[in-house]
Amino acid sequence: MTTTFHQSDFITHALKMVVPMRREFGRNVNVQTMLADPQYAHEVFEVALSSSNTVLREQAAYLQRMLGGPRQVVAAPAAAPDAGPAATPDAIDSELGRLQARQAEKYRVGLR
Repeated sequence: MTTTFHQSDFITHALKMVVPMRREFGRNVNVQTMLADPQYAHEVFEVALSSSNTVLREQAAYLQRMLGGPRQVVAAPAAAPDAGPAATPDAIDSELGRLQARQAEKYRVGLR
């Protein structure tokens, strides 16, 4: 299982650090700079990890792992799960027809 890095996830979590860092240390945190400059991000994490605020420390540790921490190697599963029987074209057509009829009925009810 490979974990991929999503900038939007990093930004979401990093934004949660901005106000606590300003309140406790008087330090403004630039999230975009954290993404672009790993040295700056490391400095911010070091300051946040020395905080008395538990939530801020946890957030910094999480982001540090997300940005460049050690990767955990996870072994592949021993056997792939059974995908089950393949859907037939007739089954797909009937399900599609049922869903279209349901959508049309919902539309008609909504017009009344």
